[in-house]
Amino acid sequence: MRYFVITYIKKPTNRKNPDGGYDEHAEITRRLRNRDITTASVILDFKDMHVVKCSVAGQIGSREWPTVHDYYLKFYSNIFERLHQENGRQILLSDASSTDEDTVTEPALEQDSHKTQHVDPTSV
Repeated sequence: MRYFVITYIKKPTNRKNPDGGYDEHAEITRRLRNRDITTASVILDFKDMHVVKCSVAGQIGSREWPTVHDYYLKFYSNIFERLHQENGRQILLSDASSTDEDTVTEPALEQDSHKTQHVDPTSV
């Protein structure tokens, strides 16, 4: 797998949820489809280690790999470790800002995507 794709979907506002909020859908894929490029909010390329797209809630976010990578690493550490390994790299999980290390010092924590707290996409 090469790409990590996140799509944010705006929830409707109602009495129970006056601010609306966002649903987050994350997936990994070998290749990008036209649908991914047009509808995704964030696309990270783990082979070339660059940000393909980063626009959240209508605002263009950072295009710097370390900034975007390290932000999502907190929430998707297992997936990121796997993506780095499949693309010939290993990540040092104890130091998120160091993505070019050759060793993994501690095992990744188990994480269920449906139990992960909602990430505010405007803070990216």
